[in-house]
Amino acid sequence: MADPPVLGGELLRLVTAGMYDNPLVLYREYVQNAADAIAAQGSSAGCVRITIDPLNSRITILDDGTGLSSGEAVRRLIDVGRSSKDRSIDRGFRGIGRLSGLAFAEELHFTTRTCGDSPPTRVSWNARALRELDLALVDAETAIRESATTSQVACGEWPERFFQVTIDRINRHAASTLLNEERVRSYLGEVCPVPLAASFPLSTELGKLLEGYTDHLVLDIRINDDRQRVERPFRDAIPLTDDFHASFETIETRVIPRIDGEDPAAILWLAHTPYSGSIPRRLGIRGLRARVGNMQIGTDRIFEHLFQEPRFNGWCVGEIHILDRRIVPNGRRDYFEAGPHMRNLENHIGAIAQEISSRCRQASSQRNKLRNVDAGIHRLKAAYELARSGYLRPADADALIEGERERVPAIRQILEQVRGERPETALQTVAHYESELGALDTGSAPAFNTVPSGSRAAVQSAFGTIVHSLPPDSALDLIEAILKQMSEGHTVDESGADALDATPEN
Repeated sequence: MADPPVLGGELLRLVTAGMYDNPLVLYREYVQNAADAIAAQGSSAGCVRITIDPLNSRITILDDGTGLSSGEAVRRLIDVGRSSKDRSIDRGFRGIGRLSGLAFAEELHFTTRTCGDSPPTRVSWNARALRELDLALVDAETAIRESATTSQVACGEWPERFFQVTIDRINRHAASTLLNEERVRSYLGEVCPVPLAASFPLSTELGKLLEGYTDHLVLDIRINDDRQRVERPFRDAIPLTDDFHASFETIETRVIPRIDGEDPAAILWLAHTPYSGSIPRRLGIRGLRARVGNMQIGTDRIFEHLFQEPRFNGWCVGEIHILDRRIVPNGRRDYFEAGPHMRNLENHIGAIAQEISSRCRQASSQRNKLRNVDAGIHRLKAAYELARSGYLRPADADALIEGERERVPAIRQILEQVRGERPETALQTVAHYESELGALDTGSAPAFNTVPSGSRAAVQSAFGTIVHSLPPDSALDLIEAILKQMSEGHTVDESGADALDATPEN
């Protein structure tokens, strides 16, 4: 080889602007680093404080992890693509996520120390200086030298040990996202290792499961000194519509085995619901999701391709916590690197996806049957109201009753195929209207006086034709509309004679 290989400066552009399409991922990268620093202390809990300053277009993220000494800070925060982290333990290990802020801001500052006896060290990256370089003509080492600086920070009110990231002068195109506190809170709750809300009915059982298999790191993340910590988005129910909230019923857990050895490759939990339809994405809970070290990988659609009917992924709520560190997230952390261990995981997830799909189809079928039952009960009620109204001739009313009572066995047959309290209530309702129809006396006099007595037989005959042509509820509505229109144009005196509304002469 005549000349030694050179890593071009374009490499820096690829690991910053070329890596991230969603600005919010920078929060994931820095919280992930904080989680590793806190876990390195042997702790399963720690604090992260995020300050969002829209006025100055600045974000600071401070954690109480181990921090870095001055020498470590210079070495670890300037080197690119090299990390001292252990990929079998740590959540991040490639040494590129720390530069994610360069994709969305003008300056990036890391400030840290390991003990109160020494001043903090600051490593700064200048994104503008990096952009002004012709990266096609310089190597990566020169680009780093021209855009990164180190300094000692004057002692002040700094924690004894800490690590702080400052993302300064956020780019305009990313500011509306990165500086939006509500969007940031929702993203952190969905992706990061934060606690479950006490209102989530399965939180205790789920917490015990995770503690039994993982280190279950949980961070106390607060934004802008808010007293309310960030929590996972699961609540007491799922608001599918304004009028219907689906409940969490039970939790199912499974251990996914490795292809070798006895240790599990992953653990899975599913929160079973009535599977009443697609869960709104804005809630942040839909889909079968993946987590490593309690950090989410990808989105709610990460395993959607393993469902034969992908739409059913949006009907379920569940997570797969991956324990086998040979299943490695890719560089963008939106999926996993290929390999036999990942294929084993996909095979198991595919089988689980089929079971979820079966539940969804069964629930959908049951809802369709119950809708048919509701329609049948509504028809029985309308037939009862119409038969007792006196609008029909006795023969037409009797024929209506006989026809509707013949429908009752079919309704009962449907109810025998479904389960739960609602079918029991429906059976009682069906029995009630069947009994009322059977006991009804249809020989009573007409219940309307808006039609001349000489015309009532003809009108009732017409009503009989309507009843034979339309469902009872539609027939009842039409008959009452006709009678209302007739009552607005005619009055009947006490003797039964028809009288037109009198109009005074001029």
